[in-house]
This record gives sequence, C-alpha cells and structure tokens, in this order.
Amino acid sequence: MKNLNFFIFLFFSYAKSIAQDVHWSQANENSMYQNPANAGVFSGDFRFTLSTKDQWRNVTKPYQTQAITFDAINKYNRKLAYGGLIIHDVTGDGIFRTLEMKFSPAYTIYQNLQKKTKIRIGLEIGWKYNQMNFSNYMFDNQFNGYIYSDLIPSNEKNSTQQKSNFTLGIGSNYSKDISDLVTLNLGSAVFNINQPDQGFYDVKVPRFIRYHHFIQLIYKISTTINLLPTVNIQQQGIYNELIFGSKCELNTSILSVKNQLISGIYFRNKDALILQLGLKMNQFISTLNYDINVSKLSKASNGRGGLELNIQYIWSRKKQKNKMHKKCIDYL
Repeated sequence: MKNLNFFIFLFFSYAKSIAQDVHWSQANENSMYQNPANAGVFSGDFRFTLSTKDQWRNVTKPYQTQAITFDAINKYNRKLAYGGLIIHDVTGDGIFRTLEMKFSPAYTIYQNLQKKTKIRIGLEIGWKYNQMNFSNYMFDNQFNGYIYSDLIPSNEKNSTQQKSNFTLGIGSNYSKDISDLVTLNLGSAVFNINQPDQGFYDVKVPRFIRYHHFIQLIYKISTTINLLPTVNIQQQGIYNELIFGSKCELNTSILSVKNQLISGIYFRNKDALILQLGLKMNQFISTLNYDINVSKLSKASNGRGGLELNIQYIWSRKKQKNKMHKKCIDYL
C-alpha cells in the first residue's frame, strides 16, 4: 500500500505545473514515448511499433509526425529490457524539421513472490536535431505596403539554421493485480531534464522539462470483454494537456486465430474528441484514431483535427520441441 501511495503522489505532484514536444493522441499505444520504464512491458519478447500522424490539414500545411519504436526483453534476465525510438516531425509552412533518436534501458526493481505487484524504472538518453530554413519564412519588414516579397531582405540575424543536442529523461512504472478481474497500471516520467538549448538565435531558448503521468485500469468485464479507462497528463513550460477516456476490447477469436476488436473514445481538454477503432490479430495490433476539433479553432478547422495510425507487432521466441527418437525393433 505504501508503494501505491508513493506513485499516486508522483502522479498528481505536478497537476498544477505549467508542452512543446511531439504529442500523440494514442498516448498508451506509444508506450515508449509515454515512459521509458514501459520498455519490456508487454506479453512477448520483441515489440515493433510504427506510428504516423497527420493534423491541421484543413487549417494550414499539415503537421506530420512519424515514429518507429523497438523494445525487447533480455533473454537471460527478464527483469531487464531495452528500447529505442526514432521520431521524424515536420511542422508549419516554414517546414520546421525535427529528428530525434532515443535509447531506453528499463529494469524491474521490485516484484513480489506472486508477481502481482511490480515496480520498474527506466532511463532515456536521446539526441535531437532541428532544422529551420529561414528562406521559407516571411518577416514584417518584407511587406512593401501591398504584398510580402521574398526579394526584400529580412535582416534577420539567425546564428544557425541547424541545431542538435542531447536530452535525458527518467521514468517509473507501477503495476498491480488488484484482483483476478482488475489490474492497475500507473507511471510518472520526466523528460528534458538537462533543458538543452534549442534556439536558432543568440538568445538561449531552453527545451523545457516535460512531465508525463498516466493511470490505467484493465477491467475484465467478462471472458470476452475488457474495459481500459485511462488518464494521461502532460505539462511542459506554460502548457498542459489532459487526455482521458476508455477503450473496449472485444474477443472474437476463432480456433487458432486470436482476434480482438478495439473501440475507444477519449477527450483532450479544451481541444478535441478522439475516436478510436482497431483490430488485434494474433501478433499484430492496428489502431486508427481521428481527432474532432472542438476548440476555438474549430471555426477555421471545421472540426477537423488529425488522423493517427499505430501498428504493433509482438514476437515471442518459439520453444524448440524435443524430438522423440525411438529405437527400431530388430526383426529376425
């Protein structure tokens, strides 16, 4: 109980804090980005994840994000796991480009004898590269009274058009089987601890610390239906984000084919209604969501937010079957 109280304290400790990093609507499906301690938290040995997001296409040039994730459990010590993440993001009319690579080892520091309670910690070491082509932008002094003209010098004294730096993050994860029907998962992570400089001018622009907290219940309503209510909270600088809702998993397995139909509905505070559909077939899990914009921008966006696709593949090491040898009978 003390462990649970400690993690609940971590979860809500930054609730009043004041995000500039990439954001996913499917926060739980992008588990490595959610928390480095999530590396190895799945049923299997290897997990590959592909995510892509396209948003604000109806308002401006679309913001596009892609990510590839890999994590694996150590063959000789299953308390140890490793994960990696590559993110590519292009935003705005000026084509501001971001490439980020991260590596995350994670370890189970506590596990009771029944394996019903686990505490994991994870470390994230990352490298981020930004590129900004200032010729794609227009500035106020390029307005000649009638139109903006790229023939007029902007007189902007940017020190660089490229920037790279290292980042550091840590995370913790707590899971407990409350009963045969209910499992609790919650975690807390801190990113950009070193607050690297990401400015393109001579003025230092720190990449603010990002806090991400989540809590999820897995409730087995019946032998065929699972309900997974979830809350995700993020804070970075003066920005904050709250996503809450639930998804439902319906088991439709037939013989050797293990199928699950997935549907979900979430809400991002003051921004969007998120609808989710998906399918799990054996080792493959595919989920698609669409954000319906309900913020003040909805007049310009006509309610159109973003489309996000997540595909996962989980692979397990196959146990080698022992070959049975029989001695042939000698016949005379």
